[in-house]
Amino acid sequence: MSSTRKLPSPDDPQYDLFGGVPAGSDAPALQTAVHSGRRFVTGDANAIFLGTMRLEEHLKRSGQHAPFTVARLLGAQDWQAFERRYAATGRAPYAPQLMVGLILYGVMQGVHSLRELERLARLDLGCMWVTGGIAPDHANIGRFIVQHEASLTRDFFESLTGSILKATGSGSARLAGDGTVIEAACSHYNLLKEEAVKARATAAHQAVERTPENRAAQQEQERSARCQELFEQRQTARRSNGKNVETLRISGSEPEAMVQRLKRGHGFAASYKPSVLANPDRIITAFEIDPSSETKVIAPMLDQSARVTGEDVRELLLDAGYFDDEVIDATLTRDISLLCPEGQWPAKTKEEGLYHKSAFTYDAHTDTYRCPAGQTLVLISKCGETPRTRAVSVYAASSCTACRLRANCTKAAQGRRIKRYPEDEQRDALRLVMQHRQARYIFSQRKAIVEPVFSSLRGQQGLDRFRRRGLQAVKREFALHVIAYDLSRAVALLRALFFYFYAVPYALRGAHTFFRPHAAFFGLASSTTTSPGPDVIAEKRFATPSEGRGFSEQI
Repeated sequence: MSSTRKLPSPDDPQYDLFGGVPAGSDAPALQTAVHSGRRFVTGDANAIFLGTMRLEEHLKRSGQHAPFTVARLLGAQDWQAFERRYAATGRAPYAPQLMVGLILYGVMQGVHSLRELERLARLDLGCMWVTGGIAPDHANIGRFIVQHEASLTRDFFESLTGSILKATGSGSARLAGDGTVIEAACSHYNLLKEEAVKARATAAHQAVERTPENRAAQQEQERSARCQELFEQRQTARRSNGKNVETLRISGSEPEAMVQRLKRGHGFAASYKPSVLANPDRIITAFEIDPSSETKVIAPMLDQSARVTGEDVRELLLDAGYFDDEVIDATLTRDISLLCPEGQWPAKTKEEGLYHKSAFTYDAHTDTYRCPAGQTLVLISKCGETPRTRAVSVYAASSCTACRLRANCTKAAQGRRIKRYPEDEQRDALRLVMQHRQARYIFSQRKAIVEPVFSSLRGQQGLDRFRRRGLQAVKREFALHVIAYDLSRAVALLRALFFYFYAVPYALRGAHTFFRPHAAFFGLASSTTTSPGPDVIAEKRFATPSEGRGFSEQI
């Protein structure tokens, strides 16, 4: 018989660091779900001790308040959608709330590896409070993420973000949007051109013909066929836009990612473009990922934000990259005031180069344009809409030859010509809005609202590169980062509210016990203050009325 001392398991109550497991505690704690009737393995954070001190007391004394906020927000969610995905019989799985808590708390700490999450559950005291002390292995964590992909990427995000907005009293009548480029999980050097894509597909087809029963050969044929299909679609799109197709490349291992320029001068690589909408308190209310476009996702993000916040968005702040007809239509349809400049903002004059079309002022009364030199461009031709082209009107001036600004305007022998399309009316209205002083002031807040979001995702959560392959897996990974980020914002905002409305009044009254916590979100002892509750004051503090006339009103 071995004389080795039996150490307590993280799944069992721990009363001291060196004592054995208490008698009768070998079996994990089970709890029956109210709605599904399924039994789940649960934990009890209140039964965890460090020596003779409870874990709760240790976290309070060490100033770790994030675990209490995370645990309370997760405990307020509805877990029926997660519970229904489990069979009614068989070994009891871990409770979904505790598994999600482990994953999100790990991402908040910048932990992404499944094995590192497994280690975190066993060693991190804050994580023990969130998870109740359960210790799943990396395989269980990975299966859980895949099994509940649908809920994690949409329903759970919307539910949890709604709870965060309510708890912090944060308003979302004004939103700011932005996107970035994040590298995909593939090599910089395994990029294929057209000849290599076709050769790979041919070789895979021949391999299947030689060994039809070979499963690996069949999978390679499916991957190569998918890669060739995506490559041909991108070729067609480039040709339709008049772009060169000779430089088009695709990743053989991550074909859904688009080869494009990375941020901060890191060259070109296969990557994705995640986009977010954030409110003035930098809480993400909507997110989406597209391989190459930031404008196509604005409409679905606005719809998602409306579901999350339960209120209508009055103003949307976007940078110049979103000055697009599709974005304008999406905001007009939803009666949202769009503030979006054209070109670089703040505008910078160029010493060389031709004048952009926006430098020419259109007069609707006379149906003419006025150029930067003061000359008038009149209508010279008009073409109707066809199945392949849009309706267009062409304007030109008769005095371009002797113009002093000709070198900065045109190189054409017949002079400068301006084409006007039906959607230019909406663009002109948006340009007019951005000339207003109040609109420029409101738009200047965009950078402070949304730019720190991606800085936090990259710097604190380590999202410099995706670690999963395939668009769906990347969406799932980004969703976890977004949810974890919103939890971090909830922790910061609730602590700020507490100190602003409770700690400061105590200090002004000279009380030495003003640091005694009040709000239950921090898991600390109750205070005896008679100040109004944080929900009431937060509603006043974070309510931001819409200012100025918006784009939709100008139309």
